[in-house]
Amino acid sequence: VKMKIVLSLIICSALAGECNPPFNNKELFEDWASCMYQGYNDSVQLLDMMGNDYINQNQIFIKFACSDIPNKTT
Repeated sequence: VKMKIVLSLIICSALAGECNPPFNNKELFEDWASCMYQGYNDSVQLLDMMGNDYINQNQIFIKFACSDIPNKTT
């Protein structure tokens, strides 16, 4: 059974010691490497959108995970 891979990103604040609930990239990936590259790209894009002041004030960091999901057949 061919698997699909979903990317989940989690935005955290080291200052507050907490993380937001994870959110999934809408795209499903065919292989692990594609998911990894997208996770790093999405993380950089999110940091760019937040800006240095917000990142520094809140000590933001981003975690991400790629997870296999079963390919559903009908």
